[in-house]
Parts: sequence; C-alpha cells; structure tokens
Amino acid sequence: VTHYGSSNNEFVPTCEKEMVSFPKGIAHFLEHKLFESSDNEGVFEKFKKFGADVNAFTNHLITNYYFYCTDNFYPCLEELVNFVLSPYFTDENVEKEKPIINEEINMTSDNVDRYIFEEIFNMTLNTNPNKYRTIGDKINVSKITKEDLYRCYNTFYNPKNMTLIIVTNENEEKVLKTIKSNQSKKKFDKLEKIDVKLPKEVDNVRKEYDVFYDNVSKPELSYSIKVNINDYHISREKLAFYLYILFVINFGKITGFGLSLKEKNMINKDIGIGSNMYNDHIILSVQTSSDNPEEIIKIIEDKLNNLQINKEDFEIVKKSYISNFVYYFSSVSSIVNYLYNDYYDSGKINNDKFMKYKEMNYEEFSKIFKEINLNNKSILIMKPKNKEE
Repeated sequence: VTHYGSSNNEFVPTCEKEMVSFPKGIAHFLEHKLFESSDNEGVFEKFKKFGADVNAFTNHLITNYYFYCTDNFYPCLEELVNFVLSPYFTDENVEKEKPIINEEINMTSDNVDRYIFEEIFNMTLNTNPNKYRTIGDKINVSKITKEDLYRCYNTFYNPKNMTLIIVTNENEEKVLKTIKSNQSKKKFDKLEKIDVKLPKEVDNVRKEYDVFYDNVSKPELSYSIKVNINDYHISREKLAFYLYILFVINFGKITGFGLSLKEKNMINKDIGIGSNMYNDHIILSVQTSSDNPEEIIKIIEDKLNNLQINKEDFEIVKKSYISNFVYYFSSVSSIVNYLYNDYYDSGKINNDKFMKYKEMNYEEFSKIFKEINLNNKSILIMKPKNKEE
C-alpha cells in the first residue's frame, strides 16, 4: 500500500521546489502501468505461473497492490515487491494505455451505483480534491506523459511512504528475512516530508439539488448530509461511528423504516446508508430507488426533523458493529481488507480498535445527538432518459 491516491493531485515533486498540478486520474493510470515490465513478460503472467491471483486498486487516498496464493508464497512476495518498486514507463506504453483507461471510464460511467457514489462528493465538496473521480476523465488522461508518471512515482513510491501488509501462516522470521534481503539490494532516495496541497474545504455543500437523466429503468435518489468534524469535541472516529448509528437507528432495518416504505410500494429497493470521512468533513447519505423520488425526499426530511434515539437501539447497533469487526478475522482475505482499510482511514494500523468500539457509550451519543446540525444537505435524483423534461 502506498499513501498516494487520486486526491494527491497537487504537490511538490521530489527534488523540486515548486507546487505542480498533475492531470486528474494520474494515480490510477500509474497503478495500471506498474503491471508492465521491461522484460516484456507481464506481471499477470508471472503470477499466473505461480498459481496466484494478483491485482490492484486506487482510491482517493491510497493505491493498493496485492496477491493471494496457496503455494509459492516466497516467489510471489518477492515478485510483488519487485514489480511495485521497478517502474518501466515509455512514451509508447503510456500512449498504448490511454485507450484502455478511456474504455474503463466508459464502463464505470454506465455503473449507476458508482456514478451516484462519485456524484455525491462532486455535489457536497467544493475545493476538496476528493470531489473528482478516481479514474479521471478523457481530457485529463490524454495529457498524461511518461515524465509525469516518473515524477509522481518518485515522490510517493518510497518505502517510507508505503506499508507492506502480510497475512500468512509462514514463519515470521523467515518472512522478514526475505523482505530485508530483497530491500537491501535496492536503493531509495531519502524521503523528505511530501508537501501536498490540501485546499480548505468550506462547510456548505457545492450544490443542494440536482437532477440527472441517464440509462436507468427507475429513478434513483441520494440524500446527503455534510457535517464538519471540528464542530464536535470528540475524535473523528467516534463522531463517524455515532452519526452512522444515528442514521441506522432511524433509516435502517432496526426501526422498519425502509420496510414500511417497501410494503407501501413507495420504494423499489432497500434503503442504503453511507458514511464517508474526508479530512474535516463527514458525508452521510441515504439512498434508494423510487418512482416518486420527490415524495420520498419529503418523508426523509420529515424523519430528519423528528429523529429518535433510545439506549436499546443504540446497544443493538453497537453490538452489530462489534460483531462485524470480529467477523473480519474469520478469513485471510477479510483480515487483509480490514488492515488496509484501517491504514486507509488513519494512515496506520490501530491495535486498540476493538476496545474503542467497546468504549462507545449512549451518554456520549446522546450529547452528540443534541448538538448535531443536519441542515447542510445535498439531494441528487437520477431519472430515466425517456422521462427527460
């Protein structure tokens, strides 16, 4: 995992002095290009020979390269570290990648859930770079050069800015010895603090209401609330936890809110609840599909004006949260997912997360409930193209 994602778009490249703005989507483009090697044998083919699965993904804050295997663990481990730390960019292979990325842009644009997810941040955030799509757009992709990729790579792909997460039943000392031996053969520049531009985000949403027309069969609705973390005197993690509980209690299955709407044929699918934390703000969202989204908006707003909490519901959701956390440790892939998500959220692995969940209490939750301001809203409706007005 390297602490470099699509939001790191403006920064001072290593060995330079001036802030540089790079094309949007370059972190994702860079992820793609690291799978190409100078020996003309693709990384995927190498792992295929080991009987292993290798892949990667980029989000707003990190890029993650990973493999799963049942055999050949040590060859896979060395290959992972080698290809991630051995960039090979040429003018030709960069140009060859652009149509592939553009096709991925087309595919993701047809994914309604992903489109809505990304549009929520575009509507709620003003200057925060998380408002832009991770994958970028065709205009920005066309601007990416070999030189851009190397400048980004040399800045962020340094072991001091990266974390290697391993979940295995192999001998720990042997694993560490393998990694140290591999790293000792490589040379890395001394990493200074990376100066990344992070604009100050205002509290107001960028757009309060918007309607899109796209290839959907039924109207889709997202109702989002933007909350400033600094307005409350508790940790970011606690505030996010309490706000999520508040929405689960009032809009989740525990109160039957969504079930009641489904039984009345007012919504076409279950209510989804989202919670995302970006720098100084938390964005909470309620999503569903309805033939009459305007009516559902009124119902959601009426609910927001009359939110209810009680200790019994709080304890039920808290126990559910804790049980989901424990369930992470039921499989190797789940453990890895938990660990890199923890790193993604806080830049480190938290060993005391279970106790932090246990310490959440109704009294503190009640205090936050009395103080919370949920008036900063943004509403997105996506309607079928044949209904376009």
